[in-house]
Amino acid sequence: MAELGAAIVGAGRWAQRAHLPGWLRDPRARVVGVYDLDQDRARALSAMAPGSRAYSSEAELLADPEVQVVDVVTWGPAHFLSAMAGLESRRHVLCEKPVHREWARTRDAGELALSRGLRTKVGFTFRFSPAMMRMRELIAEGYVGRPLVFNGFEQNSQFLDPMTPIRAGEGDPGAGADIQVSSLEGYGAPIIDLALWFVGSELEEVVGQLANLVPERLVPGSQVPVRLPIDDADAFLCRFANGAIGTIQSSYVTVGNYPGLEARLYGTEGALICRLVEEEGVCERLYGARRDQVEFRSLEVPERLYPPGGGLTEPWDTAFYANLISAFVSEIADPDLPAQADFLAAARVQEVINAVELSHRRHGWVQLPLEG
Repeated sequence: MAELGAAIVGAGRWAQRAHLPGWLRDPRARVVGVYDLDQDRARALSAMAPGSRAYSSEAELLADPEVQVVDVVTWGPAHFLSAMAGLESRRHVLCEKPVHREWARTRDAGELALSRGLRTKVGFTFRFSPAMMRMRELIAEGYVGRPLVFNGFEQNSQFLDPMTPIRAGEGDPGAGADIQVSSLEGYGAPIIDLALWFVGSELEEVVGQLANLVPERLVPGSQVPVRLPIDDADAFLCRFANGAIGTIQSSYVTVGNYPGLEARLYGTEGALICRLVEEEGVCERLYGARRDQVEFRSLEVPERLYPPGGGLTEPWDTAFYANLISAFVSEIADPDLPAQADFLAAARVQEVINAVELSHRRHGWVQLPLEG
């Protein structure tokens, strides 16, 4: 296959830390160029990719015949606009979450891509952790038997201190008592994705709560904390179509650090726990227990699941995202490969998020699928 030309829309911190290194690491791809509203930032990121250029506009990027993939690393509603522009120009699209805050809009974008023979992928980074990938292999091999119970946690303490600013877009200062989704969408999405992947079943119903535990916070540019009615912690119960049940919690006001994620699956034959918490230079750990050995034991993650040159002590952001980019390039090259974490999968995750928010407002169980 000829080198796949990728263009990055958005040149902020996550593009620098994860996206660009992932593209540069795959010999089957090259970065053609970068666009950002801040031209200095676009030029700085482009300078890190030999042979790439800084575009003066998104239209200029989409007019470049060398661009085959649009990688959207912007913020908030701009995700959807740039992703749709990429699909409408018949490019494959990688997009950070959420593609759209309404699940049906994400589904429609996914169906448009399928109708045009295009591949899509969403930044569900933790699905591409080598330890999580190994956990999925073990589930497929029958390690846990029939799934019975899933417990998921996505938590860290980066906003426990109210004097740590949360940028605009996380919430609307002074918006009143009506709590807005924040942690559930930004932090809950990856663990919901893993729940659906590991249990191997859609959800049928959810009941949940959103919480605003630190109501006053700094926002960028402010000197005094303001009321910011966002969910900084949440939890919900769920029932899967195959009969399994689950609990999921997300928060950024619980003591912990990046990546701050834990997935547990209990079944008829055994159980698996994967923890993604960076401690002592190691960011992932996998444990298993069987019916006849109920104490959890450390399980090995094969080297083949790490990106080239990577290993157990590589920082999580570069290691996991290198795997994500590699999977996307492989899917584009081989139309027979099943899609992982595409827009349709993201729509299912967003539907769960929308359902939990609805459950909070109604104070009761919500059935899935949602209308729309």
